[in-house]
Amino acid sequence: MKTNLKKYLRARRPIIWCNTNNYDEIDSLVTEITTEYTNKVIYEFRALGAIDFETKEISEEVKRLYDFLETIYSDGFEKQVFLILKNVDEDIKNVETLAYLKRIAELNYKNYNYNFFTIIVTNSLEIPLEIEDYTSILEERKLDEEEISSYIFEFCKKNEIKFDMNEIKDISILLKGLKTLEINHVLNMMLEEDRILSIRNKHIIIKEKGQLIKKSNILELVNFKEKIEDIGGLQHLKKWLNNKSIIFKNLEGAKNFGVDTPKGVLLVGMPGCGKSLAAKASARLFNTPLLRLDIGRLLGKYVGESEHNMREALKTAESISPCILWIDEIEKAFSGIEQSGGASDITKRLFGHFLTWLQEKESAVFVVATANDISSFPPEFLRKGRFDEIFFIDFPNEQERERIFEIHLEKRRKNLKNFDCLKLAKETSGYCGADIEEVIKLSIEEAFIKNKELVIDNLLKNIKEIEPLSLTLKDKIKVMRENIEKFRLKDASKSIQDDIDEIIKDNKNIDKDIEFLKNKELVLVKGENYKAANSYYNKNRVNYDLKVGKYQVTQNIWQKIMKNNPSKFLGSEKPVDSVSWWEALEFCNKLSIACGLDPVYKIVIREERKFLNIIQLDGKIVSPENVNFKKTEGFRLPTELEWEWFASGGEINLQNDTNYSFSGSDVLQKVGWFKENSLNETKRVGLKHSNQIGIYDCSGNVWEWCFDSFSEDKLPLNKTYIYNGSENRNRLRGGSWDSLSLDCRISSRGKLSKTVKSSRIGFRVVRTV
Repeated sequence: MKTNLKKYLRARRPIIWCNTNNYDEIDSLVTEITTEYTNKVIYEFRALGAIDFETKEISEEVKRLYDFLETIYSDGFEKQVFLILKNVDEDIKNVETLAYLKRIAELNYKNYNYNFFTIIVTNSLEIPLEIEDYTSILEERKLDEEEISSYIFEFCKKNEIKFDMNEIKDISILLKGLKTLEINHVLNMMLEEDRILSIRNKHIIIKEKGQLIKKSNILELVNFKEKIEDIGGLQHLKKWLNNKSIIFKNLEGAKNFGVDTPKGVLLVGMPGCGKSLAAKASARLFNTPLLRLDIGRLLGKYVGESEHNMREALKTAESISPCILWIDEIEKAFSGIEQSGGASDITKRLFGHFLTWLQEKESAVFVVATANDISSFPPEFLRKGRFDEIFFIDFPNEQERERIFEIHLEKRRKNLKNFDCLKLAKETSGYCGADIEEVIKLSIEEAFIKNKELVIDNLLKNIKEIEPLSLTLKDKIKVMRENIEKFRLKDASKSIQDDIDEIIKDNKNIDKDIEFLKNKELVLVKGENYKAANSYYNKNRVNYDLKVGKYQVTQNIWQKIMKNNPSKFLGSEKPVDSVSWWEALEFCNKLSIACGLDPVYKIVIREERKFLNIIQLDGKIVSPENVNFKKTEGFRLPTELEWEWFASGGEINLQNDTNYSFSGSDVLQKVGWFKENSLNETKRVGLKHSNQIGIYDCSGNVWEWCFDSFSEDKLPLNKTYIYNGSENRNRLRGGSWDSLSLDCRISSRGKLSKTVKSSRIGFRVVRTV
């Protein structure tokens, strides 16, 4: 601001329009810049009348701006005159006053011996046409983080305020977007009783930014509690938003790396399917305020008022940045733009201004615009460079409807074990998220009135009685779908087939490896009645026929499926290590899909926690407590019972009654790698002798993750497998390269959290025949 003001004065610009309300800063700048001028005089005039620039005393003699101009007009021939006008928006609308200002400006241009500079300080950008050609605009530049940090440091030093240097950067980031006057005001409010400036009072900054929004009367600060996990489905959109949020949370680092600041996203699609929910959830994901722009509030009755309102709204959003700017149903604001006579000149100008801002903005304002139909928009609105991406949101598919039921039932504190959400999803084809929510709300209301528990039959009854939006608006939705299909927008949803296609695409070059694993590296193990060696079952249990990995999963196979290698001890034929229990489940699913098998595990992330269900071949998705692995097809981790069965030699062990301590021998050196012979690292799989049925390394090399153990005292007799859901009871079997021989026995067990990764831990896969 200082540099530009200096430049304009040297260039003899007669009128300088300062778009600010920071009078003190302008006074300081004028005082500093004019020190190099000799024979000068500084006048000041406000709505109250003429004011002494130094003392700020009001003159009783001159009250009208026109009279004051007439009084000091001739001083420009003898001195360097600097006239500062403050709060004179109404005065300069006067025809006579404008004529006088124009006369002074013309004379300043024509006569080099006349020096009269008028500095108008105002928040308005409505420059009267009469003086527009003689006016240069000087806008108050917003400070960057480094400048704000310096300002805070000087503020504290000048006012003898205590502060923590490590907190200044965090405070400066929060103050970003505010003007110096506003920063000064906020800093004073943040001071504690003992004159300490602390980040503890950051809520004051957020509150003051909220005040700016209220003052604009155009934007609305939206309070929200929605999370990205509250959206059922829309996996492509959620993944995309998550990636953008990573950039948004580290804008400085992203810019230094060469990443552009994200512009925004346009969400197009069916009503009631989550567009508004996505806008609110994105603000939570980005950890920023959510501003809502009501286009209807922009329209004013005076010439130029609408454009001014648009500029002010966007300027306010930039002052609050980083933030999300949500424009709901944007098609209603800008419909008919490209049609002849379809939109007014004001709407076209607003549309043009918005597009230009969206294209050129560098501020951290992420725009989320939603629309039901964009067929009336011109092509330039949809081209790349405006929005980062455009997503189409359709009616939810079966998977998504199932998740929507789960979300709304959980939100109302209902136990999901009492509801078959997959069955509900199958019964609600064509229902949008809003329809499903209405079904649940109505069912719960009825159950409360009747003083009964909510059961699935209540929901099924109301599903039949509530007509979905897809039928209510059938004709309109058909037209919308036809229009949307022309644009070939990116689908916001992701189906199971998408996952399968993605993995198959990623694994085009590993067919031979997969086929080898699928057919040659699996050992058929016949099932039989079996009782665990250390009696953690109450009786003999049945093992079903299994195909068991001959070797522990190698780094070669892991890398081809997962595209990474977390192992500490590298070697393509060494077992993969440093894999968590959850990662082992994810590998099993991806391997299943790559082999054309139905995956076993359904992993759901809610509030940064993972939950597990099992996908059975009969289509049921059951909790781990109720699973029957006989009804699964894909690769999975063995249960403890299964692991002990095949590690001990299966039916061969029963027939020959060998009962070895280790897998295949009573001498560990023959069959395993452990502390005494491993040289403190893993070894290539299959180097030692196998056990009786051709399975290697069940004793030593790496501990193997297993599915959780059964609970001996709670084992239902009609269940084959029981899942113990405790976070810290995920079992490890077999010992490792770092284990004593005692821990490599078949009967030995270990336990760790699902999230632990260690170079001592790997796994092998099995699948039910």
